[in-house]
Amino acid sequence: MPLPSIRTSRLLLRPWNRDDIDALYAFFTAAEVRRYLWDDIVIAREVVEKLVDAHLETAEKHGIGYWVLLLPDATPQTPVAGFCGFRFIDDGPEIELMYGLRVEHWGQGLATEASLAALEYLWRATSFPRVYARTDPPNQKSVGVMLRLGMAHESTTPTMIAYVREAGRSATARPTPTFQTSRSAKSDDPPGGPAS
Repeated sequence: MPLPSIRTSRLLLRPWNRDDIDALYAFFTAAEVRRYLWDDIVIAREVVEKLVDAHLETAEKHGIGYWVLLLPDATPQTPVAGFCGFRFIDDGPEIELMYGLRVEHWGQGLATEASLAALEYLWRATSFPRVYARTDPPNQKSVGVMLRLGMAHESTTPTMIAYVREAGRSATARPTPTFQTSRSAKSDDPPGGPAS
């Protein structure tokens, strides 16, 4: 089942597609993005190709995957604001929420807004009973997002902090996203690019 596009008050979440590879590569290799998502490693373009292909397969088979985050005034030339979505942890069955933003969009609540909309989709459209989120201990901004999402601390190691949220647990803020299938997305929606 393909992922729907989701609109929030400030964002369009559009499912990744193969046309996003170059934009996602630019996003994932930006220094501020790769710092926590890729442990500061500059990944190869082929890694992004594999990520997009894996997303397409996972979305079709399991109803989860990734969205690019686009601002309302985005054009096809505008870099994506970020990304969010879900992946299996170590080939499943548990899933993890992932998100990232370009540095110029930090501190505006966009990661929380996008993640709340993605969680709303997850609880409505799938039967996953819980979702995890993990980050490096120094990434306290990400921990703040997890707390605003209503996630509970699961564990801490020297290299990772993990949080979990069970289906039905409320968050501190609730979005009012609107869902539309990818096929019915407006043709004037920007193709967008990926974010970390």
